[in-house]
Amino acid sequence: MMNNQNTLVGNYNNMLRGTPTVTLNYLVKQLPTATAFINKNYEVVHVSDKWINDFDFDNRDVIGRNLTELFGSVDKDWGKALKDCLKGIASGESVHQHLGADGALQWFEWQNIPWYDEKENIVGVILQAEDVTERINVELQAEKLETLLAAKSEITDVGSWEFDLERNRLQWCEITKKIHEVVPTYEPNIDTAINFYKEGYGRNTIAMAFDNAIQKGEAYEVSCELITAKGNEITVIATGKPIFKKGKLLGLVGTFRDITPKIKSELKSKRQERHFKSIFNSSYQFTGILDTQGTFLEVNETALRFSGLKEEEVVNKKFWDAYWWPTPDYVKDGLKEIIRAASEGEVMRSEIVVLDKDKNPIPVDFSLKPVYDEQGNIFSLLAEGRMIKEMVAARRKLKESEKKFRALYELSPTSYILSDFETGEILDFNSSFEETTGYTREHLGKLKVQDILLTVSKTQLLRIKKEIETTSTFGPEEQEYIKKDGTQFPVLVSGSLVGNKKGRKLLWSTAQDISESKLTEAQLREEKQLLKTLIDNLPLNVFIKDLESRKILVNKAELDYVGLTESDVIGKNDFDFYDKKSAQISRDEDLEVINSRKPMLRKETISVKKDGTSTSFLSSKIPLVGSDDKVKGLIGISLDISDLKRKEDELHDLINVTSIQNKKLVNFAHIVSHNLRSHTANFSMLLDFLVSETDAEEKNRIIKMLMEASDNLLETLENLNEVVAISTNINLDKKPVCLFEKIQNVEKNLTAYLKNHNAVIINDVAEDLEVKAVPAYAESILMNFITNAIKYRNPMRKPVVRVTAESDGDYTVLSIKDNGLGIDLEEHGSKLFGMYKTFHENPDARGIGLYITKNQIEAMNGKVTVDSEVGKGTTFKIYFNDKN
Repeated sequence: MMNNQNTLVGNYNNMLRGTPTVTLNYLVKQLPTATAFINKNYEVVHVSDKWINDFDFDNRDVIGRNLTELFGSVDKDWGKALKDCLKGIASGESVHQHLGADGALQWFEWQNIPWYDEKENIVGVILQAEDVTERINVELQAEKLETLLAAKSEITDVGSWEFDLERNRLQWCEITKKIHEVVPTYEPNIDTAINFYKEGYGRNTIAMAFDNAIQKGEAYEVSCELITAKGNEITVIATGKPIFKKGKLLGLVGTFRDITPKIKSELKSKRQERHFKSIFNSSYQFTGILDTQGTFLEVNETALRFSGLKEEEVVNKKFWDAYWWPTPDYVKDGLKEIIRAASEGEVMRSEIVVLDKDKNPIPVDFSLKPVYDEQGNIFSLLAEGRMIKEMVAARRKLKESEKKFRALYELSPTSYILSDFETGEILDFNSSFEETTGYTREHLGKLKVQDILLTVSKTQLLRIKKEIETTSTFGPEEQEYIKKDGTQFPVLVSGSLVGNKKGRKLLWSTAQDISESKLTEAQLREEKQLLKTLIDNLPLNVFIKDLESRKILVNKAELDYVGLTESDVIGKNDFDFYDKKSAQISRDEDLEVINSRKPMLRKETISVKKDGTSTSFLSSKIPLVGSDDKVKGLIGISLDISDLKRKEDELHDLINVTSIQNKKLVNFAHIVSHNLRSHTANFSMLLDFLVSETDAEEKNRIIKMLMEASDNLLETLENLNEVVAISTNINLDKKPVCLFEKIQNVEKNLTAYLKNHNAVIINDVAEDLEVKAVPAYAESILMNFITNAIKYRNPMRKPVVRVTAESDGDYTVLSIKDNGLGIDLEEHGSKLFGMYKTFHENPDARGIGLYITKNQIEAMNGKVTVDSEVGKGTTFKIYFNDKN
């Protein structure tokens, strides 16, 4: 509007250049804007009627008057603007106050424009003014409201927001942005604002409320959870109210308040209340809260269970009217008195008797305490009662115990002495002390501990005193007492501090006469010496061990054997003298005797010293049982039979020569039977193939195989002849045998057998691997294990036999693994290599092969092991001894 006016006045200014003054004055008077022309002296030359009316100059002559006369003064800013106009510089719009003739404050928006004549010379200033009082008042009011709202928001942490529907613009105040934890420059929109709310109930609720406000004009106030820009979860109350003008919806305004602290505070208060209630009701004491007049305000569940009443039967009733008082009329006045005293600040406590719900009298430790508020005023009373039925019973038992103790004290055969720890003065003693020492109660107050003790060194006294001061006890230790008649006797003394009495440290001491036990000990020492003399002269190794197999007694023969003194042996075990294996065997034997309580008699054992020398013993171990029928250890007796064992070994060697010869003869007979049978079967099958075969080429191939089988049979017979020759010597002549070639020979000999059963032999043995073996035995072993693998094949799969070999110390280990039926080793393992033992329902099984094979392997100083699982197969491992 002001710009339009400026244009209008400018046109007037141009138009009036060169126009007569009367005409100009007439035109200016009719201008719709308050306008005045002033010369360089700030005097009014022309003025519009609007200008006179707006400034209430109706009753004053304005033309020719100076601005300072009309307005009282020209402020510094306006004066500068006027001077700038006279220099040709137009000023911008500015707002100034004006006090009207009626004293009302007015606001005018001024604009100052240079005034030119027809020669373009500045002759003055054109002033334009617009009354903006109403607009300024509205703006001031809005500013005040805004300031008040901002102040209130800062105080209450309530934010505000405004949505302009026409411009689709959402505005947040600083508090609202602070609650959302966004930067001050953040510009929200409806979508981003709603997305701040937690997904689910919160976001759906605010979206529906906002949509209803827009669509239906409904105000809302909702409480929802919100996730801030920093990821914090808070709870807010958001309100919204539609704004209408002439029935048209302009937008929405609302508030935003974070109520998380309030919710946390309420939760904390509820938790504290629950915590108080939990403590109040779970207390094992009867607890009630009374007002200062003795009326029950609250009572806990413990008291209600005890009384068998409900809360409403107790609350709001007087304390002294409760049924549990045995004689209400008698105690009522007393109860009123203690309530009055507690109301005045006294803490009341006493031991009373109340009645439970079954009218049984129960002793109770009762207290009544005043409860103060923050100002120190008593506003309630806390009544508590704790059942002391057990304590009263315990008190009664204590008295009974005291009587019993006094009786035991007087009747005990052990002397009891009560003395002053610092001075040694004897304050009391029992009848046993009187009988033992000859002192009577007449000596109390005159007798000291030092008077009955045989002279004790200062060092010993200081040690006993330090022990008492440190642990409050001393002993037991041996001392000697002096009787009243001067005779001495040994005692076992111990003591304990029992507290102070009138500033004195009291010491209870016991003194047991051990004269008889000392005499018995001397006799035992003598008997022990006699026993030791006896066992030291026995031609046997004798020792006694404790439960940990530590030697606690050894005779001279045992010491001579280990080459040590008694002090070097006592407390040691076999691991200190013998190698680990021998020591462990001995320990296992000890445990067996100790745990079973059965003696081990005349068992041959071998002890190997750490220097490698070994000795054979005929040993016996007998459990050592104490008087309490518990095993305390064992007694060991060993006879050196090394010379006897050497002679026995020589005899066994002679017997073994004959035994080996016989075994080889038996093996030979079985080998002939078993191996020739295998060759015969192979010949029979090949002949069957030859008879039934019509193809000439295939017949030639079968004839070739028959020739090879014949050659192999001859070779087997030659090997058997060699076995016969070897059997005449107890030392078998082992030769290097190529295992790979031996396996190939067996495979050729079994060609028809393998083909008939669709079997495969996988030879994974190195071609250059040799073992020391009897060749006939080696072939027999391979033949037996491979034919067994096929014989006991699994009908559900193709039989596969894999042969491998590896080195293991002094042995070469040949593994023959099949995928056959497998053997249940738990059931058949112990008789697997027995003669005529079979484990499958196979009509061809004779139960001799494994027996022969095992004997052949052992005759070569080897060994055989088996690993098998039913349904998966079997692996035999043959250990060929390469050294012996």
